[in-house]
Amino acid sequence: MTVSQNQKGLLPAGLSDILHPQAKDQAKTIENLLDVFSNYGYFRVKPPLVEYEETLLSDGPGTVLKDSTFRIMDPLSQKMMALRSDVTAQISRIASTRLSHLARPLRLSYSGDILRVNGDSFNTERQKTQVGAELIGIENEFCDSEIILVCLKALKSINIQNITIDINLPFLRDFFLKELSTSLKEEINKAIDLKDKKIIQKLKFKYSEILLNLMESSGEYSYATQYLKELKLEGFLDDVRNYYLKVIEIVNNNDQSIKISIDPLENRGFKYHSGLSFTIFSENLKGEIAKGGRYKTLNGESAIGCTIYIEKIISTPKLNPEKPLVYVPHLNIKDADKVISNGYRVVFGNNLNTDFEKDALNLKCQYIWQNDSIVKLEP
Repeated sequence: MTVSQNQKGLLPAGLSDILHPQAKDQAKTIENLLDVFSNYGYFRVKPPLVEYEETLLSDGPGTVLKDSTFRIMDPLSQKMMALRSDVTAQISRIASTRLSHLARPLRLSYSGDILRVNGDSFNTERQKTQVGAELIGIENEFCDSEIILVCLKALKSINIQNITIDINLPFLRDFFLKELSTSLKEEINKAIDLKDKKIIQKLKFKYSEILLNLMESSGEYSYATQYLKELKLEGFLDDVRNYYLKVIEIVNNNDQSIKISIDPLENRGFKYHSGLSFTIFSENLKGEIAKGGRYKTLNGESAIGCTIYIEKIISTPKLNPEKPLVYVPHLNIKDADKVISNGYRVVFGNNLNTDFEKDALNLKCQYIWQNDSIVKLEP
């Protein structure tokens, strides 16, 4: 069957080419983010794109990634391989095995593409780029606050403005609903998602009153924290509340330029998180731009991390404007170096039988190298 030129350019649903200048912007953005993580002591690692299925999807974050992961057969080992659908699972493996001997807390950063079987309701793309940081081995309010604050620093380094962070305790739902029937759990979860307090009031169960109070405590920082402080809680729930408030206070004291909102019962999108979690938004961008939270690694260590979604933020103002392009008619590295040293980019003509100025304009050049000088082109 003959394939037409148009068909040759088709890609599977949810996959796309990233071209210039977006590809360049993305690369610069990633490096800026990783530089911030490095400044705060996070060492970069680079896991492979594919791993053995039994390793990648075993204990830790990998256990909830099975439905979103592509599999392929390795022709060498005849074992099933899995293409990563989330880098955190690989960081968990690295920390639990190859870096298990290093002192804790262990700080790691990464960047890499992931591939998922399906996109999501906010982003249908199946191949995405993740940049993130993980703090592994110690669990306290300072570690949780550190990851949040460093993530915010990284976002600000690439000109993300008008930031809001939503801080959550997604594990509380399981705690409150673990003894209920499946159908009742579904009904209550739906009511919490819809903020429908009337349904919770009708369904009398052990924690219904506390659930209602926690739903009421959702909102803007000053109101919500005050409401939480006044709640009458005991034992485990009192400890959780105090921990939660400490993290929120530390974040607010260190960065008062952001808006903090609180929603203790929000758990959508936190598939493998087992503790405090958070989502970051910007008024200037659509949807969540970063997400993070506490989880258990492959060997059961407590860890907390953040992931920044590059595709969501690549539309922000350019960090460095594109340098003007100068057309150098003939291949001459010395001439090119002179042009580059003056803050320009170059492209060689390498076409002896052409109108150089016309060729330069066709190649989107703003200047031409003539008589040992940079001369502006007129369209």
